[in-house]
Amino acid sequence: MGSGSGSSSGSGSGSDRVHLWNVFDGVKIIAATPEALMAEIDSAISALEHSRATAMLDADEGYDARVADEAYKAGCAALAAGKLDEALQSLNLSLAKCPPDKASALAKLNSLIALASRHLPASSK
Repeated sequence: MGSGSGSSSGSGSGSDRVHLWNVFDGVKIIAATPEALMAEIDSAISALEHSRATAMLDADEGYDARVADEAYKAGCAALAAGKLDEALQSLNLSLAKCPPDKASALAKLNSLIALASRHLPASSK
């Protein structure tokens, strides 16, 4: 192993170059005081929490306006046909998929669900 290593001493057998892992390998500077160390830890935790919160906001929340609209149309058609169970299923799906910033659509869906729910027990008699 060691003939072309450039080492002038004959005692090196190549094992001198093996780097063993150390827990402090990634640490550039160790804080001088416990307060400074705690401040660095707090800063790292805050950065991690911020990145996770940002990732959660950017993630798909399961809202889909197109699916909500299709379910709404199916619910209205089922209401018109007198199929209240089917209408409730479609309207509830539409409510679940409707983006929360669509306040008027959410209010309309809640009204239709309440209307269908009121008529459901009467139609099953």
